[in-house]
Amino acid sequence: MLIIRYNVRLVFLFAFVIGIASCMFSDSVYAQARDLDIFERFKKPMPKLNLMSEEEFKKATKLIEKQPYGQKALSYSMRIDKSWSEGIDRSVGNYMLSEKLFLELNSFYSKPTISGRSRIEVSALNIESNLTAEQWYIKYILEGGYTTEGFVVHNTDKVESLMIVMERDYSYYLRTLVLLNGNKVLMVKYFVPVQYIQEQAVMQQMVINSFRIKHKEQRKYAGMLSYRFLDIAEFKYPKNWKIYAKPVRNVDRLEVSLLNTKKSVGLDGSSSVVSSSEGRLDVLVVSAAVKNTLVEEVDEYKRKVESNGILIGEKIKEDYKFTYWKNIDFAITEVYKGIDSTDSSSEYEFWFTILVGGNYYYFVTLLTPSRNNMFATWAENTQSYKVMMKEFKPMVGAFLERD
Repeated sequence: MLIIRYNVRLVFLFAFVIGIASCMFSDSVYAQARDLDIFERFKKPMPKLNLMSEEEFKKATKLIEKQPYGQKALSYSMRIDKSWSEGIDRSVGNYMLSEKLFLELNSFYSKPTISGRSRIEVSALNIESNLTAEQWYIKYILEGGYTTEGFVVHNTDKVESLMIVMERDYSYYLRTLVLLNGNKVLMVKYFVPVQYIQEQAVMQQMVINSFRIKHKEQRKYAGMLSYRFLDIAEFKYPKNWKIYAKPVRNVDRLEVSLLNTKKSVGLDGSSSVVSSSEGRLDVLVVSAAVKNTLVEEVDEYKRKVESNGILIGEKIKEDYKFTYWKNIDFAITEVYKGIDSTDSSSEYEFWFTILVGGNYYYFVTLLTPSRNNMFATWAENTQSYKVMMKEFKPMVGAFLERD
């Protein structure tokens, strides 16, 4: 392969070129912009409790197995206090899951007290985005204005939190479990009146720990379309992004840009108008036979970005759990801070990926509002970017020798 011999040097070239900007701007521009990462603001250890043995727990509880509305994707099991009663049975009937409002599946109640009842609510909604459970739940917390006392991430499809909430003048310790199953979010909420948390905290944790999804479904990527660079490469992108392709003059350099635009309803209520851009993707496919070296191509892109008023700053520590296509020879992704030179209060992030496959380099970059400024938009953009990288594949033409 024409490109393989460059692979060892790619990391150093990439880091060197982008690192120039980081040295220039990180100390001055970002001195006042560094805030605690949004993930660190919410992630807190859960309290350590002396739990019952499994045998003791089973004696104090009863097994609940449900298939709400007859849907396998919603079926679950868990153990609850044997003295509790069940709310309305929703094992049969019609239902409709929305993307905005949770549909209650089942509820369970303790005996009444002067401080309110302990209760469990199991609910669900559809998720049409590619967010992880952690991203989805942080978005939910931000929109609700909640503050967590504890927050742990078990895996990409499971998170758990503890918080204090108010309901009708009563305070509750609320332990929440969020699980993704296919394109559905299942949420389990266990409320305990604050006055009784010491005696019920162990049961609260063990009941939440006992919750199981009975029919696990595979996650499907939501709303992705395909785009091809002739017979050279193919990638998927979110269907709500608008694509701008430059005319193809030769197969040595192919470019396309995509914009995530926010739409709002017009004054007459009958039309949608584009009000702002909430993200930009650029894909550049370059033949290894061009005159520019790889480092020159990266440097040229950096200059283009800066000429548009965006400064590239320090590197961000990111969890790079990327999966790449099997015939990609080499891949690297890095994330950097960015800031509008005309508005220091506007923060961005740059996600850079260089791929090597066949006789081509592939540069894929994302400009997105920062996670601390616009978390929901950032999460949607970056998760779609990860899916895009997973599905980005060189095609037959990438491996052909061309004149």
